[in-house]
Amino acid sequence: MKPCKRIEIVIETPMAQTLTELLRQAGAPGFTLVPEVRGAGDRGERRADELSGDSSNCLVLIACDDQAMVDTILEAVRPLLSRSGGICLVSEAQWLRH
Repeated sequence: MKPCKRIEIVIETPMAQTLTELLRQAGAPGFTLVPEVRGAGDRGERRADELSGDSSNCLVLIACDDQAMVDTILEAVRPLLSRSGGICLVSEAQWLRH
């Protein structure tokens, strides 16, 4: 197991393509996108069952073992989150590399 940072970003689905492009430009080592996540927060409830998907959220998960890259990723996504809302969590994790 290798220590790493786990970055979780929840953002509105229409912003997912912009977010993933920012991650690529920042040099993120990779990411996982989970569509149609649901929950409730300061912007109300997100049910993830709307036909258009315009008001649904998605989750982007990143595992990164380089603190400089973590900082770069966070600075790259901060302006998007400031404009469009969303949440970004960073926590310690253990990476089972294969």
